[in-house]
Amino acid sequence: MARLTQLLLAASILTCLPLVSEAGEVFTGFQIDNKNQYLTYLSVRTPILRTSASSGLFVQVTTGGFGYSFKTNGQLLDANIQSLVPSLGITKTLGSWMLSALVGPQLRRIEEQRLNANNTITYHQAGVYGQLEAFYWHEKWNLLAIGSYADLDNFFWSRLRGKALVYKPETSCCATYVGWDVTGMGNAGFRGVMTGPVGEVQVGNVFVLARGGYQHNTTFYSGTYGGFETYFPF
Repeated sequence: MARLTQLLLAASILTCLPLVSEAGEVFTGFQIDNKNQYLTYLSVRTPILRTSASSGLFVQVTTGGFGYSFKTNGQLLDANIQSLVPSLGITKTLGSWMLSALVGPQLRRIEEQRLNANNTITYHQAGVYGQLEAFYWHEKWNLLAIGSYADLDNFFWSRLRGKALVYKPETSCCATYVGWDVTGMGNAGFRGVMTGPVGEVQVGNVFVLARGGYQHNTTFYSGTYGGFETYFPF
């Protein structure tokens, strides 16, 4: 169970009502793999205080759902997890770099099908979550690095993603980026890596990204995954 639930934490990843109505950001997405696992998430981030021209405080609330199947004594069982992470963060701009850090509680609700039974068991967990981000922007390319830690499972998660502009029309639609990302995760009892290409299209202020590739971990070994992400400011 612990090894499966750690994949949810990796999504580093999410609903909230904004406290202010400007300069906020929305992130959402879906991922599925060939091991009967799926992940959905939604995150909203909005500033609450500008401390200087290049730094400020923000709030972010993240919620997500993770569903999977697992075997116990030869029987295939279903489970799902819902998570909520309200957090407070700080951001700092240094030239073309934007650096951010956030921390907050992590709340999880877990439902598992019982062995040889039609009903499920439900239990709750609470812990602390922290995340660091570094984003570099250039007119023709960008780079994103994220690292997080959750104390519920002493679980680390990180991603490095780079994208380059390959098509920029004269009108507002549709700038196209392609790139690659690598995601690593794990703790004392689990290790995993995911890597593959990404493609992103900008339509106005909305960015839609598709991703997929190869994954390997110490629970399922080799496999594949795919999904999409959407981002827009408000």
